[in-house]
Amino acid sequence: MILYAVLLFLSSVSAYTIEEECLNYTVYPVQYELTIIPHIYLDGMSYYDCDIVITIIANAPNVNVIELDAKDLEIKGETVQVLDNGSNLVNKHRPYEYDVKKGKIYIYLRESLKQYRLHRTQYNIRMSFSKQITYNTDGIFVVPYTENGKPQHVLVTRLSPNRAKYFFPCFDNSQFEAIFKFKVYEMPPYPGYQYCNTSIVIANELKRQQSKDSYTIVEYLPSPQVALHQVGFHHSKFGSQRSIAKNTNDTLVIWAPVSTLPQYTFILHFGQIIINLIHEYSSIKRTLVYGPINIISVPAILNGYEIGSWNLLTNGDNRLAIINDYTSIQQIEDMMFELSQQLSRIWLGNPGESQITRWREEWFKEGVATYLAYYFLTQYNHGEAAVGYRRPLSDYGLQMKHRAMAIDWHHSTPSLASFNRTLAIDIPSRYKDLVTMKTASLLWMVENWLGSEKFHQALVNYINSRREQYISLNDFMASVDRETVECLNQFFNGSTTSKVLNSWFHQSGYPVVNVQVLRDRTPNAIQLKQRKFSFTDQHRFDTNYLIPISYIVQNNQNCFNCYRPRFTLDMQSYTFRENLNDGWILLNRNASGYYRVNYDVYTWELIAKTLAEDHLSINELNRAQIVNDIFALYAAGDIHENLSISVLNYLNSEFSFVVWESVVNGFEMLKIEGAKMTKVLYGEWQVFMQKKVATIYKRLMANVDQRPHTRRFRKLIVDFACAVKYRRCLNEMRRFYSDHKNSKMKLNPDFREICYYVTTNEGNYDIGTALNRFEQEEKTVAVHKVREENRFLYQVPIGQPRPLPIMMSTTTTTEISTTTIENTHNESITLYISNVLLLAVIMNSLFI
Repeated sequence: MILYAVLLFLSSVSAYTIEEECLNYTVYPVQYELTIIPHIYLDGMSYYDCDIVITIIANAPNVNVIELDAKDLEIKGETVQVLDNGSNLVNKHRPYEYDVKKGKIYIYLRESLKQYRLHRTQYNIRMSFSKQITYNTDGIFVVPYTENGKPQHVLVTRLSPNRAKYFFPCFDNSQFEAIFKFKVYEMPPYPGYQYCNTSIVIANELKRQQSKDSYTIVEYLPSPQVALHQVGFHHSKFGSQRSIAKNTNDTLVIWAPVSTLPQYTFILHFGQIIINLIHEYSSIKRTLVYGPINIISVPAILNGYEIGSWNLLTNGDNRLAIINDYTSIQQIEDMMFELSQQLSRIWLGNPGESQITRWREEWFKEGVATYLAYYFLTQYNHGEAAVGYRRPLSDYGLQMKHRAMAIDWHHSTPSLASFNRTLAIDIPSRYKDLVTMKTASLLWMVENWLGSEKFHQALVNYINSRREQYISLNDFMASVDRETVECLNQFFNGSTTSKVLNSWFHQSGYPVVNVQVLRDRTPNAIQLKQRKFSFTDQHRFDTNYLIPISYIVQNNQNCFNCYRPRFTLDMQSYTFRENLNDGWILLNRNASGYYRVNYDVYTWELIAKTLAEDHLSINELNRAQIVNDIFALYAAGDIHENLSISVLNYLNSEFSFVVWESVVNGFEMLKIEGAKMTKVLYGEWQVFMQKKVATIYKRLMANVDQRPHTRRFRKLIVDFACAVKYRRCLNEMRRFYSDHKNSKMKLNPDFREICYYVTTNEGNYDIGTALNRFEQEEKTVAVHKVREENRFLYQVPIGQPRPLPIMMSTTTTTEISTTTIENTHNESITLYISNVLLLAVIMNSLFI
């Protein structure tokens, strides 16, 4: 182990001279040694003392000042030293300055540091400091919780993206990597202090010993070379459960309060299955990381895992524990995705490998990890894993595509390639879905184009071949080309996978393909033309994406190329011939293409007719794409309302989760800023969707099945039905919530968020403060939804109600029947009152 540490130390110097030379700095950290003595009071007011030694080298001549980053630390001035073989170089007359506001420590030297390149000289910065920590401190904080009725606390770090300077003095540059050596003094039981016997850092434990004053001294092996945001420290009195992978010694360990450990059985078992799926997918027996993967359940609401973590993963307990009375199916979905994504990141490359696999474009790694996360979730299928075949992405594929498209249409959204060398931790949170979901969606598009088996074999072969080396986007695309380009797998116009992906990675947004079928000739001619999709009238220019085109036709008896159409569409319009036999054509087979499709009116009418008569004759993924495109095109003003309603009118008989998920996503697009929408139109759409959702709502509410798929479907429909103000749904959720509040009855966790939404939307924000973290999370989501909807209604114009229908007499006489006049008058009054009441409801919601 000691030899391993020495090799790591030498490799860090080598990395400095080879990989990091281009960085603009004068002093470079090689190693940090931290000796931490935590003191956690029972009342939560806690602190720790720390001695730190930073081994540094100079990268330039004449370095007289060393600049460190440190925030909210109490530096013990007399301990500040810069040692050269035991000689202190600190200027006695002006030793150091601590700019508290800027968070900078300036150490002044009496003589310049010798440049490492010439002298191979290393120096040690030594100092001692203390840090007061509370629940709200940045970087490192204390979290209270209760176990067996007694108050307890856990100390934990979250250093991503740039909060290491709140933990210890450091060189806060995300490009710097160093070795970390930890020593922790665990305090013995003492009145007024909390006893903690669990300390976890980013390296494995080396030894334990007792000090004279009864402290337990824990020393750890030197860590791999890591960046500051990948460092971690945990201190508590937690217990653990562990699970070992089937074909390797990968060990997953869950740490949580001892009394709650049974709540983590599901996530531990799930994590083990995902690790097994990763090993099966990679086809080689190679451990993910040296040592165990520790997952820390923090009793707080946190924003997922830290991206760079590999063996010390922290997340909120509401994203790890399963409590049947409180955990909703959506929270289970979220926790499965987050862990699957994090384990995929670890497999793709992490500091715990014997030799690190590095990605030059970390945004691309994030996209691949997201794609693999959904792939493994599909294979897992809530515990019903497939045997002997690969499950294709379906609802997860559409989910990631729609999440990306929701933000990718705006003209200010950057292209993926613009992130280039940006570290994943530096990507703004507002572009998180763009980077992860769009990249994953483009990989899904290519997978469907090449064929699933061929694509996945090319992907895993490339990752395995580049182990312990650098992975780059261009290298990946060249490798996929070599493994997949054959006569049958090359596009008609000579395009390859790399050309297709490059056209999407270097352009922002996504296109809509306009389809015009010329039916006055035999065979029919189909004209395709692409332009950028936008909800506004601006930025609707012709685009030059290389779009892999796939299609199906209604009548394929004489179809030329229905089963494997292979061509790409670029900026030039493209015309091809096909025998449609007076039927429709549908582009984007299986809905995997990252684009929308708008057909000529007659083709839309044929599609609407088929959906009304036999919607099952169209694959559910294509039906999902049709309804989602309809909402988007209508909101953008590209198709008329009557045509939209004609296509969607069949939804009474739709019972597919995938399709309804696309409907819900599509309806949300009516509220996008820039959509062609008014309050009156939005109210009319709500009334229309109330009628459509009623059938599936009744069916699912009467279904007592509690399998995950049914729960997901039920929650989706109930949330949507109440969102469009379906009266039966509103009444039932009011009753459920009233019974819960007044009779202390348990609230179905799958209905909890929508109950909060209905209550808040009616002006009652007093949901309560004594909520657990599962409830608090969904309360926050519900309140946010209400505020966003009210903001939308406040911003859009009122609009004009539809004109009242004119009743025409069918008699030839000039005399008008009294009954006809009365009926017409009554119908007009009724319609007018309905419109007035609808408008009143909409306006009333603005003032809630």
